[in-house]
Amino acid sequence: MAELLTLARPYAKAAFGYASEQGMADHWSTVLQLLSAMVQDEAFSAYLNRPELTPEQQVKIIVDTNAALQDQSVSNFITLLAQNDRLSLLPEIALEFEQLKAQNQNQTDVTIESAFALTDEQKQLLIDRLSKRFNSSIDATVTVNPALIAGVVIRAGDQVIDDSAQAKLEKMRTRLTA
Repeated sequence: MAELLTLARPYAKAAFGYASEQGMADHWSTVLQLLSAMVQDEAFSAYLNRPELTPEQQVKIIVDTNAALQDQSVSNFITLLAQNDRLSLLPEIALEFEQLKAQNQNQTDVTIESAFALTDEQKQLLIDRLSKRFNSSIDATVTVNPALIAGVVIRAGDQVIDDSAQAKLEKMRTRLTA
C-alpha cells in the first residue's frame, strides 16, 4: 500500500496543482472519484486490462464512458497514466488528491470512535478542541464502538489519540505481565 501511495503521490500533486491553478479542484475531485470507481470495478478493470489494448485504446474506452471525462485536460491525464501503465493507481491518486484539497482548504478529516453515542454538545466540544489542536477546521465522523468500554479513539490522518478504557486496560496488563 505504501508503495502504491508513493507512486501515486506525484500524479496527485500534479493533478491538484493543475486543478487549483484552473479553479477546478471540485471538478477534478469528482472526476478522480469516478475514475477510481471505474478501475475498482472488477468487470470493467478486466475489460480495460486486456493485453491486446494499447494505451490509446484504454483511454478511449475510459473517456467514452462518461461525458465528465471528455475534458481535454482529464483526457491528457488519463493518457499519461495509461502510457505509464499506472491506471491501477487511480484509487490512491484520488485519495491523495482529496488530502491535498483538504490541506489546501485548511480542513482536517477526523474519525471519532466512542464507546457511547455522543450528544451534540459533546461532539461540538471535541470538534472545537481538535480544531485548536490541529489549527484547522474539522470534518468529524462519529461512530459508536462499545468494545472501547469508555472513552474515545480519535483518528486524524496518521495520528491516533487513544483515550479509551480498553487501551488503558491493555497498557496496565502489559505492565503487570512485564
